Amino acid sequence: MSFSLCLVLFIFLRRIIVNRNQKIFQKKYNQIEMDILKAISSSDVMACHKIAKKYRFQSNVLIKVLTDYLDIIKGREKEKLKTIFNHVLKEKCLKQLNSAWTAKKLKVLRLFVIFSDPSDIKTVIKFLHDKPVLRLTVINALSRIQEPETASYILQAFEEDPHPNLLGYMHSLYVLGNIIVNPLKEYLKKPLPAEKLGMLIELVGAIPIRSLYSDIIVFSEHPDKEIRIRVARALGNMQIPDSIEILKKLANDSSWIVNAQALKSLGKMKSLDAVKIITRGLFSPFWNVRYNAGYGLANLGVEGIKQLKRVAKQKKDRYAADMASMVLGNIIY
Repeated sequence: MSFSLCLVLFIFLRRIIVNRNQKIFQKKYNQIEMDILKAISSSDVMACHKIAKKYRFQSNVLIKVLTDYLDIIKGREKEKLKTIFNHVLKEKCLKQLNSAWTAKKLKVLRLFVIFSDPSDIKTVIKFLHDKPVLRLTVINALSRIQEPETASYILQAFEEDPHPNLLGYMHSLYVLGNIIVNPLKEYLKKPLPAEKLGMLIELVGAIPIRSLYSDIIVFSEHPDKEIRIRVARALGNMQIPDSIEILKKLANDSSWIVNAQALKSLGKMKSLDAVKIITRGLFSPFWNVRYNAGYGLANLGVEGIKQLKRVAKQKKDRYAADMASMVLGNIIY
């Protein structure tokens, strides 16, 4: 028999075996899923103990079922799932977490973090210093645990991470909401790199956490323009009237990128006190500044529309007139 024929035969047999195993796994999954759903809705306090005993030799399928239901089951029912985890899966998860294979760790890591007890915290924390994919998995799982300590763990990992996935960290901290207020206040005082500091400032505005207003306005004069941009964006999201004067100052910043963001935020604030300074932005030599000024005026309502019409008619600066005309053509007034 030729080598190519043997190879074809091997691939064919392997496909048969894989398909068979998938069907067996899915059948077991469906059965366990049905039993678990019955158990967590049952008044029998021992129902989940019985499930754990019944499927103690089906740990791989149990892991898959419980992981799939982490985002669906809440409250008291989730505690019932934890009973199954503690009786059948905890020890197996610990073994897989000590494996040299990243894939094995990933398979159980999220489940272990969410069902972990305070005594397991050392096991959880060590993965905040592991490979990026494991670190992000832990951070994402920790964000499901609404405790102040959670925010501190994530922020510490963020501070120590040499190449942080900013979106991953921001999403996890955002989910925690106001729980992060006190830890975040402390981290805003630390000498962090501009990239990390900027993300924390933007996070304050994105949630928004108005109680940290005084903690971020001190950065409005930061030497790094990226920090000033983040401050301008955060103030626009926080919608605090006192910030209008700061935004006016940023609209006259030495960097046109900061100007553009400040004008956009002033438009979101809908303050008529800012009409003149936003209108002036239409005459900037930079397209982005003119664009944000135009739509900033549109956000101000009737008075802003009047200014757009006036600028559209003037002949001194055709670029300003073109931008005003474009904005007017794209809005309903």
